[in-house]
Amino acid sequence: MGSTLNELRRLQDVELQLASIRRNRDGKVRRVEVHQNRVRQFETRLDENRKAIRAQQMKIDELTLDVVSREDSVDKHRQALNKAKTNKEYAAILTAMNTEKADTEKVETAVLQLMEEMNKIKSDGAALEAEREKTLADMAAAEQVLQTYDSQSKAEKDRLTSERSKIGAGIEPQAMVTFDRTAQRHEGEAMAAVVKLRAKGDEWACGGCNLKITLDMVNALATRDEVRLCGACGRILYIEQGAVKAKA
Repeated sequence: MGSTLNELRRLQDVELQLASIRRNRDGKVRRVEVHQNRVRQFETRLDENRKAIRAQQMKIDELTLDVVSREDSVDKHRQALNKAKTNKEYAAILTAMNTEKADTEKVETAVLQLMEEMNKIKSDGAALEAEREKTLADMAAAEQVLQTYDSQSKAEKDRLTSERSKIGAGIEPQAMVTFDRTAQRHEGEAMAAVVKLRAKGDEWACGGCNLKITLDMVNALATRDEVRLCGACGRILYIEQGAVKAKA
């Protein structure tokens, strides 16, 4: 294995450590995002709850005004009874007054039912608010964990980034392009060792995806300092020094 592949392997070691830091951070970021999404969901539901309370209150206010109007009508009928001049007129006014009273009772019953429903809506809103506050606290805790991790991992991340740049500066640009693209695709694991499938025999495979590798490819990796990719997973292949003897 030549200098290019050796340097790429050194780069791989650094890249895997950086990838580990990124994965750990990404997991913490996702936890923050989960809580953020839950907070938004609670806020949407709370907004709907507040709208429902306002709509319910408008219905209650409307029916309450209706009750007041009907009570005024009953009072007028009561006053008219005292002024009735005939039994027939008295009976007609009494019937109208009793009808108005019955209708008023129905409206009052409807108001009470609406008020009970509104109390339930308010209770649901209070429960949502409590859940929202708990989620806000969980989100704040997750954000603190992320900030702490960033603070604690910064020095190591900076060191590895600097080391990566130094190693990369000595690698041919096209090889670096291939490495970076492959590392991004495989979460830092840009390279894969070619492994022997059996102790006896000449069957080899990519250590990353287990695709069989031709003997010509194995010989080329053993004798040339070239960047060669697995035909299946696209990782940069390498073979350990002395693992195979070149064959014509």
